[in-house]
Amino acid sequence: PPVRSCLTKALAARRPPAMDPSQSAPSAPPRLGGSSPPLDLVEITPNALQIGALASRVVCPTAGGIATFTGTTRDHFEGKQVVRLEYEAYGAMAEKEIRAICGRMRARWALRHIAFAHRTGVVPTCEASVEIAVSSTHRKEALEAVQYAIDELKAHVPIWKKEVYDGEAAAAWKENPDWARGGAGKSTAPHAHVAQA
Repeated sequence: PPVRSCLTKALAARRPPAMDPSQSAPSAPPRLGGSSPPLDLVEITPNALQIGALASRVVCPTAGGIATFTGTTRDHFEGKQVVRLEYEAYGAMAEKEIRAICGRMRARWALRHIAFAHRTGVVPTCEASVEIAVSSTHRKEALEAVQYAIDELKAHVPIWKKEVYDGEAAAAWKENPDWARGGAGKSTAPHAHVAQA
């Protein structure tokens, strides 16, 4: 009947054309379950750190949790007004120590990616001096690993901090108490004036 003929022609017009046997089939879309090899990212830089930027660098399809820590310059210490912090680092040794921390973290927890960034030079109040991001399959491992990471960084990595105060209060290089108790690495600040944090 004419109606059936029209319907058949309309359906045929909407049907995709047959594939030419000489052409290769289109590639399959990437599988969401794939993952990249574990990464340990370390950056020691005089440039400003964008707060929260490291989280995107540890994203992984197999990770269900990302934990971060960001250390910023606060505006006070023991009743004194802090105007800025100044950091100095022994760059090569600092990176080596941070990578060793990454190794110890992986020995304790099943982690996907780890990222450390530490700023050197002048860090004004409210700006970040250090950031750590960790991804793992479950949140518990990432949260515990981040706590461990910042504690180990403060105890072992040769990076020194000077607090500069407002008014007549003298600036002070801060020695990490963990180093003073015999932590690994150098145990004194780069200048003679040292104050306990």
